[in-house]
Amino acid sequence: MDRVSSIYKVLSGEASTLEKDELDEWVAKSQANREEFEDIKLLWECAAQGAHNIEEDTGFEKIKLRMQKQLRKKRQIRYIVFFIALAIIATAIVLIFRSTGTAKSNGVQFKATGMVDAIRILERQYSIKVDVRNSELLKCEFSATFYKVDRHTALKSIENAMNVEFIDVRKNTYSLTGNNCTSL
Repeated sequence: MDRVSSIYKVLSGEASTLEKDELDEWVAKSQANREEFEDIKLLWECAAQGAHNIEEDTGFEKIKLRMQKQLRKKRQIRYIVFFIALAIIATAIVLIFRSTGTAKSNGVQFKATGMVDAIRILERQYSIKVDVRNSELLKCEFSATFYKVDRHTALKSIENAMNVEFIDVRKNTYSLTGNNCTSL
């Protein structure tokens, strides 16, 4: 039996206790169920009056207006969900585009970075090890930006800018030599 028939059966007093309990349970589940029940109950009461009078028209109009309002709300919610989903997708595309664009860029930026930190960053970025022979070099600061630069070019740039030398000791291991910062 469909829901409307079940409601009419309960309203007419023809429903069993079990059917009444099932309907009460269904009505209690959500506000939408409660509103549907109230709408059908209002129609039932209007029909029970027998005559087609102004109150019947008013009751029907109330139901019609409430249903139109609910439809507008649902439409608005759909639009909002659609635009939120669209914004999330657009953001994800931008983030993916940016991450794929910079993930292979090997970009490193130094702004008055101490040599100790610069060496750590270089070691991490280029998977190398740098030993410093002159501890005075660790007091130096370095500023540069390396974008899509391999490690040899980056090390040569530092050598030229700071008058130091990276000596290739063995595979992926370098020794940093040079004078202290005051002579640079």
